[in-house]
Amino acid sequence: MYSCPIFRLSDIVGKRWTIPIIQEVGLNGKNGFNAIHRRMKKMSPRLLSTRLKELENEGIIERKVVVSEIPIRTSYTLTEKGKELQQLINKMRRWYSKYHPELEGCDRRECVNCHLY
Repeated sequence: MYSCPIFRLSDIVGKRWTIPIIQEVGLNGKNGFNAIHRRMKKMSPRLLSTRLKELENEGIIERKVVVSEIPIRTSYTLTEKGKELQQLINKMRRWYSKYHPELEGCDRRECVNCHLY
């Protein structure tokens, strides 16, 4: 089924916590679930798991199981598609900050460290 790319994109990135997860995985890649959750303290583990699976299904992040380590762990990284999306998100953030000077510094701060989340 075909749909409008803008509506489809908003379905993906418009969900709460999705953009901060993309940023977290992009900035601190190769972290496992627990490391990501420690950084995103306000998010429930269940919701984090759901969002990671959604992003993986969309081809935005890649989940790797590291079996060479004990205990076995997972790591998450952005795919090329995810890296391009992260660049677009950063451009949108800079654009918005340009027209809202009261948010000074927002374009240089990680979303997970923002008091608004």
